Amino acid sequence: MQKFLPTCCLILLPFLVQAEYLIRGKVTDEQDRPIPFVNVGFVGTSIGTVSTVEGEFALYLSEMPDQSIPLRISCMGFEPMEVKLTEESFEEPLHFQLKENLIQLQEAVVKSGALQTKTYGNEDEKTAMKTNLAISSQPGMNLGAEIGRKFRLGDGPNYVSSLKFFVAFNNFDSLMIRVNFYELESGKPSKVLNPKPILREVVGHKSGWVTFDLEDENLVLSGSIVASIEWVGASNRGNAFGLNISMPAVFQTHYYKYGAQNTWKVFPNMSSSMVLVVERED
Repeated sequence: MQKFLPTCCLILLPFLVQAEYLIRGKVTDEQDRPIPFVNVGFVGTSIGTVSTVEGEFALYLSEMPDQSIPLRISCMGFEPMEVKLTEESFEEPLHFQLKENLIQLQEAVVKSGALQTKTYGNEDEKTAMKTNLAISSQPGMNLGAEIGRKFRLGDGPNYVSSLKFFVAFNNFDSLMIRVNFYELESGKPSKVLNPKPILREVVGHKSGWVTFDLEDENLVLSGSIVASIEWVGASNRGNAFGLNISMPAVFQTHYYKYGAQNTWKVFPNMSSSMVLVVERED
């Protein structure tokens, strides 16, 4: 078996289906256990997806990508890997194995007695604009797409209570959502602030507000941050999942990442319908 690097375990098989390349794979840890919800995609492009709970994924390509663009495999808690694929690489299965990163245990959060509940964000339920995250004709090809919003929390500790977002439309039976909180660097989301993945399943929800209780995550944030909703899984049945977008939304900032390993796009004076609730000293 050909090995490029000793740190990741994917199996990639190419097939030509209706003039398309289909790359299938599986992501495992060093003990060959499948890793779910791993972002897999070609860096800086819209070609990407997220692995299933069995660690499997599929990428549909209309043509072979530029050989200078690496395939990146990344997941919180594991060392990321980048591999440049060639046509010769597809002559036999490729096998990579992700190496686990040691995660520093989070200290217990101790709140002071006199805290006030603060609500930040955009509660607009009726917007002219919507964004459809499930925009590919191939299943799962836009998993890893992410919608974010900037929140100005101010100095001092802000204890995160909940995050809610407004679903404009959805015909999937179930969705898997990953919540991320980011630092801002040069105006774009950069370092992830939550020390562990935050995954929530949404079942049978066609439209309206979805609220995630985050009290047990023990998150303490301060300053300007970005909260995001990342679409990482869905039932087999369905092809549409969209969120509200307000425009104009003065002094607000909207972020969008189309593709599991793509770069962030920044849209000033726009906002998704997203609300963050925190507790803080007044």
